[in-house]
Amino acid sequence: MGENGDNNYYYNNYNYNRAHNELDQHVRLAGTALVLGLISIPLCFFLNIGVIVGGVAIVLAILSKGTLEQLLPQAKKAILYGTLGIVIGYGVFAYDLYAVLTNPQAREQLNIMSEQMNGISFDDMLKELGVTLDN
Repeated sequence: MGENGDNNYYYNNYNYNRAHNELDQHVRLAGTALVLGLISIPLCFFLNIGVIVGGVAIVLAILSKGTLEQLLPQAKKAILYGTLGIVIGYGVFAYDLYAVLTNPQAREQLNIMSEQMNGISFDDMLKELGVTLDN
């Protein structure tokens, strides 16, 4: 509750200062988690790094609670954004896998890239693993 009897936070209010004190390690950790959570969303479209960064954001947000009664607002947002980054990242991965397995042009492009990078095509790698796909 605010100083004047309402629920507004003021700069000299204890709750406001606790949630925005940059010197407090809990606030720093929650702020870092928030930044990582926000960064995880666009990184989902680049090599699935967003899934890892989103997971780190969630862990840091939970660790930022420490001995406090509840999570700071930054930590709550970090958990939301980190979860969103993980979900989008796995969605992009599932879509890419579906496209490679069903679209012959995407499969051919993957085979060419795999031969350039690894010296063996993607289809040959699958055959070595004992996986056969009917096209």
